[in-house]
Amino acid sequence: MSPVSTEVERLLQGDRTVAVELATKLLKPRADNLVERPWGGARIREFKGLGADPLGPGRPIGESFELAADDGDAEARHHPSMIALADGSVVALPALLALHGDVLLGAAFVSRYGRRLPLLPKLLDVVELLSVQAHPRGNTEVYVILAAEPGATIRLGFNADVDAAALAKRLAEGRRQQQRLLDLCAGGVTPETLQAELRPWLARRYAPVAALEAILRTRLGAATRWPEVMSCLATLRAVYWETLERLNTVPVTAGQVIYNATPTRLTAASGQPASAEVHALGNPEGRAVLALEIRRPGPTFRAWDNVRFPLRDIDIDAALAALNLKATRAEDFLVTQVEVRAGVRRSVDCEYFRLEHLQPTALLAIDVPVTEPHTLHAVRGAVSVYATDGALVGALRCGESALVPIGVGAYRVVADQEPATVIKVELPPYAE
Repeated sequence: MSPVSTEVERLLQGDRTVAVELATKLLKPRADNLVERPWGGARIREFKGLGADPLGPGRPIGESFELAADDGDAEARHHPSMIALADGSVVALPALLALHGDVLLGAAFVSRYGRRLPLLPKLLDVVELLSVQAHPRGNTEVYVILAAEPGATIRLGFNADVDAAALAKRLAEGRRQQQRLLDLCAGGVTPETLQAELRPWLARRYAPVAALEAILRTRLGAATRWPEVMSCLATLRAVYWETLERLNTVPVTAGQVIYNATPTRLTAASGQPASAEVHALGNPEGRAVLALEIRRPGPTFRAWDNVRFPLRDIDIDAALAALNLKATRAEDFLVTQVEVRAGVRRSVDCEYFRLEHLQPTALLAIDVPVTEPHTLHAVRGAVSVYATDGALVGALRCGESALVPIGVGAYRVVADQEPATVIKVELPPYAE
């Protein structure tokens, strides 16, 4: 006798009966879709309860790809969500949607977006300053702040009108000086050591260049042209702080929602769609921020990497071409949540996505009406999800996410561990 096929094998062979059953349950990916980043830390591991060092000892986890199912996006393609099925077999979510998108997503959704998930939600653990970056026009993003150390900030939006040509010239000079510094230090200091020494020095706005001489000169040797090293360092510090000081400083605290989008007054004047403003998440002081980021798939253009070594790719022209160069204010990006009904608050409601914050309690279950496929992200406590007939649809604990297929229909969210908060993210068109 031939062995019984696994659920994945049956799905990949086109068995619609398995897909129809899946469409009535939460599609919950494995929680270990983690990405090492030089600016990351250890909070995602703790937030998800994954145990010690899931990527290996001492490796910083910067991102967790919560739901990634769009092979048109390079990051999503490299980090696809993996769905564990009831029999223990595992399937990649992009492959599952490619084969059974009509069953799982519905014809209307597929006609608009294709057999993919046009969202790329992530958890971010920001311990060091990220690059100064942009996304293509029309892409906006939301940061739901889950935790933040006292005094933590992010940089978001230009605080004065910008001359693109002048800024591009200055950033290009900074990049040249980085390469020059590497060349001068070759054989004496590795890029990793250089990064470790420069980061705390750069964070002190007025620290003298001479403060690094005692540290670096003994490593570099007598043959190194120290005056040239000092000149490179002076230029790099100047570009680092000039660039940061062009951006609004936005204080962040747990519970905040920040919507990174061009302010309405500027889109009305320009006729351009709302787009993500220039941003550099994190802060020079290293005050950590843990956030749920919601955005559409698409590339990230680095304009400047804040003197990070080893060097990473940047594309100054692409970044500046994608950005609004008019002045914004920090308060432009702060969102006030609005109560929709008992236990449900809405924060962002735009042409790209809608965010609702579901907060069930022991005395209040949250009923969610029939809607198109969407995502759920448990950011506090734990919940169970039930169909209208009382059947268990799935469960989520803090740090877990799920895609809600079309077959789930209306459902009820019940708190298993309080306080409980689940972020619900929908794509247009929206149903009331």
